[in-house]
Amino acid sequence: MWFGGTASASCPSLRPSQARFLTSDSPTLWASDDWPPRELRTVRHRERRISVFGPCGATDAQLAEIAAAGAPDDVARRWSGSYTLVCREPERTMVWTDLGWAWPIYVHTTKTGTLWASSSLLLASRTGYAPDLEQLRARLHGPAGAEAVVERSYFADVARIPPGHRLTIDRNGSTRIERMWKPELQHRSDLPAVLRAELESAVHTRLSGGLPLSCDLSGGFDSTALALIAGERLHRSGRSILGVTVHPTGITRGGDLDYAREAGRRRGIRHEWLPLSEEDAPYQRMDALAAADEPPPSAVSHAYLTKQLRWSSREHGRTVHLTGDGGDGLLLTRTAHLTDLVRSGQPWRAVKETALWAHTRRTSWWRVAKEAVEPPPGALHELFPLATGNQREFVDSVLVAGRTARADGQLAKVCGVHLHNPYFDSRLVDLCLSIPPHDLPGPARYKPFMADAMHDLFPSRLARRTTKGDACPDHFGGLRRALPDLRQLMRGRLEDLGLMDPERFDGVLEETAAGIRADLYPVEAAVSAEAWLRALTRHPSTNWTPAPVGEHV
Repeated sequence: MWFGGTASASCPSLRPSQARFLTSDSPTLWASDDWPPRELRTVRHRERRISVFGPCGATDAQLAEIAAAGAPDDVARRWSGSYTLVCREPERTMVWTDLGWAWPIYVHTTKTGTLWASSSLLLASRTGYAPDLEQLRARLHGPAGAEAVVERSYFADVARIPPGHRLTIDRNGSTRIERMWKPELQHRSDLPAVLRAELESAVHTRLSGGLPLSCDLSGGFDSTALALIAGERLHRSGRSILGVTVHPTGITRGGDLDYAREAGRRRGIRHEWLPLSEEDAPYQRMDALAAADEPPPSAVSHAYLTKQLRWSSREHGRTVHLTGDGGDGLLLTRTAHLTDLVRSGQPWRAVKETALWAHTRRTSWWRVAKEAVEPPPGALHELFPLATGNQREFVDSVLVAGRTARADGQLAKVCGVHLHNPYFDSRLVDLCLSIPPHDLPGPARYKPFMADAMHDLFPSRLARRTTKGDACPDHFGGLRRALPDLRQLMRGRLEDLGLMDPERFDGVLEETAAGIRADLYPVEAAVSAEAWLRALTRHPSTNWTPAPVGEHV
């Protein structure tokens, strides 16, 4: 599922053979045949066309105003939802990327012009899905390396456009990229109420299409909030959302499951339990991973993800699924906040919060202070004028997670389900980045803004929650069970490309499975990269054909 366009000095321009044109007289903007009609609108004013892809809360009248007056700089965050806005004029095409990077935009330049699309996998079909070896090598070295070059995708000769920017493509195919967004710190005395309003708008925008929805119901704050908001709205019209709680076979009580059960009793929620077996554990069936724009975040746990989505679709007819992904990044305060407090003249509060965070994590003050003054390296924040360390860490983590979540969406589409991640919506990202240091809770406090925002809907036990569940034991268990298969898997594409020594990696696998190494990243990064590379070899090629002669940008 993708959209994109062409700008070419020559005639005719190219398009994917599976593409359909948005208008009969415009062969330079197209979308895949399976793009949902409810998430595509086009309005025209004289020679200017405005097209919106993705869930968007704008009315037709508001889009008509934009078409008449021209798109303002803040158009990507003006309405609820995660959407990309495209403005076509006779001499140029302009594309506004969303703030949460939920719809990343990619560019491939040819000798005759420029192709752009919402899928790097689609554009990479032009070059035989050739991976960018430097990007893969950087990923294997660590998460910071994987994001060291913002514009570099996982495919050779395919560049990505940053979030919160505008891509302009002239008629002859030349391009330029400009930043359109700057987070502004703003004190709000009613922040929980504003957060609640934005969450409701994000969910209601997804409900407007009238399709049957499902939602994760894990027992955590984030998925529960979405399920409760959707249930309240759907209940008014006699409908419900399917709340799905996955659990180990034979275990339905304890920990998060008790929170999920209590939330699942609320009106408008049809609560279903999906048992998982050892076959659905992390690192299972890695040879069945589907191709995507990049190694998906859920690559090593794709067995359970795809089982859940296929079950929701086939057994319950749900084709749209909401996840709580991104909520942690959006609503948790980073340790860099401690240095922000010192810089803003609140040193004693910084000392207090350091002590609380050390106590919560059962670590030393020194370790917490060290993390605060030495935040994880990242490059994305350098594109934006940010005032605080918390903002910089937010941008480097949350926005990157928004982009990578698109790859999970591609896995879901193979299951016949459209995946939505409302916590990456532009307005929610902008809101949470605008909170000044003196208004932020300390890192040790667990999402107090969410608890206050949802006080009337959250079950009382859930609202008092101070921690979240830990999936690491499941991953270590799945890794131990899959060791023989993983040893065989890792003698493959990475080795062929000179990026992996499988004999040496065997030692890393065994030490991690035994618990000698506590960090799962080296194993997860390598296994997901290998499975992704193998998926590319199985992915069918895309034919590109000349578009009919007509309008060109």
